[in-house]
Amino acid sequence: MSKRKRASKPEPDESADDSSVKDDMVHVTPDLLAGSPDIFAGKKSDAAGVAPRADEYSPTEPLEEPVEPTEASTTLSPSEPAAEEAAPPVAEPPPPPRPFVEAVPMQPTRQRRGASSTAIGIVLVVIGIFALLVVMSGVDLTESGWPLFIIIPGLTLMVVGFVSLGGVATIPGGIVTMLGIVLAYSNSTGDWPIWAYGWSLVIPFGLGLGIYLQALRDRDQPALRTGRTLLFVGLMIFLIGFVLFESILGISGRDYFGPVGKAALPALLILVGIILLVRSVQRSRQA
Repeated sequence: MSKRKRASKPEPDESADDSSVKDDMVHVTPDLLAGSPDIFAGKKSDAAGVAPRADEYSPTEPLEEPVEPTEASTTLSPSEPAAEEAAPPVAEPPPPPRPFVEAVPMQPTRQRRGASSTAIGIVLVVIGIFALLVVMSGVDLTESGWPLFIIIPGLTLMVVGFVSLGGVATIPGGIVTMLGIVLAYSNSTGDWPIWAYGWSLVIPFGLGLGIYLQALRDRDQPALRTGRTLLFVGLMIFLIGFVLFESILGISGRDYFGPVGKAALPALLILVGIILLVRSVQRSRQA
C-alpha cells in the first residue's frame, strides 16, 4: 500500500494571534489592583511554606489544635549546657549538751549593794526599836539577856530575806541566828566548853540554813540539795564532837544522859555511818 503523505498544517500566525489577544484583554491599572482582594494570597503562602494568617481562615474550616511538645523536645540537647547541680545543704552542728546544774544568773553588783544596804538598815532599825523597849521597860539584860541583841537581828535578816531580799539577807541571818542561840545556851548554863564542837552549829549548819531558806524562796532544787547537805554535815560534826568531848573526855564535867546515854550516842553514830556507806554504794552502782 502506498502511503499517502499527509499535508502539513500551516503554522499559525503568531503576530495575528497576539494582536487579537491584546485587543480582547482588559488593561488593569495599579489603582484597581490596590483596592481588589488578593485572591492568590493563600496559594502563595502555602507555596512558600508560610502558615496563613488567622483572619484568612474561613469560618467553616476548623482551626488545627496546637501540637504538644513531646518528651524528646523538652529534653536538653547535647549542645545545651547542663544546669549546675545544687550544693548539698551544710549540716548544722549539734547544740551543746545542757549542763547538769542549771546556771543561775548572778545579780548585778549595784543591785546586791542596794539589797545589802537595805538589809543593814532594817537590822539597825529593829535593834534600835528593841533597845528602846528595853530601856523604857527597865528590864536588865546585862547578865542573861544580851544574846537577844544577836538573835533578834538574825531572825530579822532571815524573815526579810525570805520575803523580798533573798540570799543577801537569809545567809547572814542564818549564821547570826545560830551564833546567838549557841551564845544564849552557853551564857545561861555556863557551859562554855561547848564551843569545842558547838561552832559546827554556826558554820556549816547556820550557812546551810540560810541557803535552804533562799532555795525555798527561789524554788531552786540544786540549792535545796546544797542547803540540806550543809545542814546534815553541821549536825554530824556536832554529834561527833559531843560524843568525843562529852561522853569520852567529859570536858564540861556534866553527865547529860547517864550510862545509857554514853552508850546510846556511839551506837547512834555507828548507825548513821552505816546508812551513809549504804547510800554511797547505791550511788556508785547507779553511776
